Amino acid sequence: MAFISLLDDRAKPKGSRDPLGFELVWSYFGRKVVGNLTTITSSIENFSVALLGFYWANELNANVDKDNKQKAVRETFLRYEQMAGYLRSYGKSKTIMGVTRVTERLRNEDRSTVSIGLGSESQILSDQASYGLWGLYSSAMRDTGLIKGSEREMTEKGISIAQQMNKMLDKGAYFQVIKSNTIAKSEIEDLSKSYMAAIQYSEMRTELVSSLMSGAGSYPLQNELWGKTNQLFQDKQIQNNHLGEYLSKLQGLGVSTTLQQCLHHIEDIERVLVAINNIFYYCQIKDGILVDEIINKLKEQNYDYSYLPDKLPALDFPRKSYIELALSALKSHDYQQAIKHILDLNAFVMKQRNGAAWVELETGNKIRVRVKHEGFKLASQEKLMTKWDYDYFIGSYLSMASSYLGSDHG
Repeated sequence: MAFISLLDDRAKPKGSRDPLGFELVWSYFGRKVVGNLTTITSSIENFSVALLGFYWANELNANVDKDNKQKAVRETFLRYEQMAGYLRSYGKSKTIMGVTRVTERLRNEDRSTVSIGLGSESQILSDQASYGLWGLYSSAMRDTGLIKGSEREMTEKGISIAQQMNKMLDKGAYFQVIKSNTIAKSEIEDLSKSYMAAIQYSEMRTELVSSLMSGAGSYPLQNELWGKTNQLFQDKQIQNNHLGEYLSKLQGLGVSTTLQQCLHHIEDIERVLVAINNIFYYCQIKDGILVDEIINKLKEQNYDYSYLPDKLPALDFPRKSYIELALSALKSHDYQQAIKHILDLNAFVMKQRNGAAWVELETGNKIRVRVKHEGFKLASQEKLMTKWDYDYFIGSYLSMASSYLGSDHG
C-alpha cells in the first residue's frame, strides 16, 4: 500500500486506533497461543540485528556504573542501529526500520559521510528509541529469554546466538564507527558485506528462529504450533499468509485439544468483532442521520448472522458483557439494540480514556459523530465471514514462518 505521507499516531484523537477497546480482547486470546511476539515483530533479520546490537552495547558499557548503565547502553545501541541501517541499506535489506531517512541520506551526493549520533540530524526515526528496534523488538526478545532487564542485558541463550555473529566480524572496526560522529560512505561499502553475512548466517538464524517461534520452552502451545507450522510448510500447504486459511489447515493436522480450543475461540471471537466493527464504522460516516435510516440500510444488506457463534467463549475476557449483548442482538437481527450496545461500548472505552464517545445517539434518535471514518462501505456477506481485522500475534508469527520456512525450506 502506498502512502502520500506517514502520519504520526500521537497526533490522532485519543483512542483513534481502537475505539471499541478490542485490542484487549484479541490480545487476550492471541496470547494463549503466541506468548512472545507482537504485531510489529515480524522480521527475522531485525531480531538478529537487535540481538547483536544489545550484545555490543552491553560490552561497550560493561564498566559503566549501575545508575548510568541503562542510559549508556541505550545511547550506544541507537548509534549502532544507525550504522546498521546504512550497512543494511547498502546490502539491499528490505526490513530496515527508518529506511526513508537512511535511503535519503545515502542518496545525498553532496556528502561523502553520514552522521552518527543522538541528535535529530542523526536519528533514523522521529523517536528512534521508541519506534526503532530498542523499543519495539526488546519485549519479544525478553519474553523469549534472549535478553533481560531494562539494559537489555544478554542471557546465556542470547549470548550463544549473538556470538555466532560476533565471531564473523572484526568488531573493532564497527566499534570505532559506533563511537564516532560520522561514517564515510566508502566505509559503509567496505563493512556492509561482512555485516550482512553475519546477520544472515544460516546456523545462527536457525537457532534464533527456533527460539522465537517455539517460545523458547516457555509457551507449550506455541511450541506445538511451531511443530505443526513446520509440517504445513514441508507439505507445501501454505500458499499465502491468510490467517483464516492458516488456522483452518492447522486444525486439519490434528492439533491437541487445548490448542484446537484456543484456535476455535480466536476464530469465533474474530467473526463477532468484525461484525461489530462493520456497524460501528458505518455509523461513523452517518453524522446527523436518523438511526432508523441506518437500520434500514443494514436490513437491505440482508446479512445472515447464522455463522456467528451462539455464545462467546466461557472465559472472563475484557469487554465481554458489551460484546455478548451486541452478539445476541445481531443473532436476532435487532439492529436497534445492536447499535445501542455497540455505541455504549464506545462510550465506555472513551470514558476510561478520559475522552468523549466518538459516536452517540442524540435526542430525536439522530447519530452524532465526533470522529468520522472516511470512505467506509458496508462489507459484503462474504467479507464478514472471511476478513480479519485483528492479528492475534499469529499474523506476525505466520509472516516470520513464511520468511524462514518458505525461503529456506520451501
